[in-house]
Amino acid sequence: MIATPFFAIEQALRTVPFSMSADHVHQAHEIYYLLAGERYYYINQRVYALQKGDLIWISKHDFHRTSNKGSDSHERILINFDEAFVASSTPVTPSGDQSHLLLPEKSFLLRPSAQEQRELEHLFQQMLDEYHQEHAYRHMYLQSLLIQLLIRIRRIQSTAPDAIAPERSEQQQRVYSVIEYLHDHYAEKLSLEQLAGHFYISSTYLCRIFKQTTGFTLVEYLQDVRVQQARTYLKETDWKVTTIAEKTGFDSIAHFGRVFKHFTGHTPLQYRKAHKKE
Repeated sequence: MIATPFFAIEQALRTVPFSMSADHVHQAHEIYYLLAGERYYYINQRVYALQKGDLIWISKHDFHRTSNKGSDSHERILINFDEAFVASSTPVTPSGDQSHLLLPEKSFLLRPSAQEQRELEHLFQQMLDEYHQEHAYRHMYLQSLLIQLLIRIRRIQSTAPDAIAPERSEQQQRVYSVIEYLHDHYAEKLSLEQLAGHFYISSTYLCRIFKQTTGFTLVEYLQDVRVQQARTYLKETDWKVTTIAEKTGFDSIAHFGRVFKHFTGHTPLQYRKAHKKE
């Protein structure tokens, strides 16, 4: 059975503080454009500070989330799509590759010029208008608009002087070290006091800078890392749930079940049934 090509676009204005409650990942690519306001965007253990007009490309399978920065209000456009949506409308290259040149493999942040922002926003508006109508050839027209957008992104990226780096203050560098430690040691029995001692800082200061940098509390982040790994084990192994709970650092099967359901909306067994690889 051939899957239906996927495409979705939405525009949202938020006038109150909003932060995603958990890291998440898509099976599709994502384009995030900030129309107004400021945001922190967290991708693969690094934090990017977004300003009006910034565009982020998130490759599929990259974990990401957004959180508050500056004023409470912000407005953004979000696009999700899979390769199948563009592949059928992309001319085949001499090598036979339909979409490699258009779809970047790694996530990145772009800071377009004022003129480039106007061009991008014109395309976004056309896509939004078409997406919410039932015109003839709607699917084909959305494909053509997305191809134009991807070309514009590639051109902006190719002329940008340098890639925009994640935030690198002394505080953030320290938090990145903590993050790397959590990813390396998530299976161990970790405590706030032990982590603070390992990095020679007070537990109060550690909690504060971690929340400021990532938008997560330290406990939330560690739980998120453990659940991400548990998802992989549930999909790719036949281990018992009790074994997976132990290997991901949970102190009991009951605690594992509660945390896993909080992050995924499913029990571990429900998740395995829905996602287990044949």
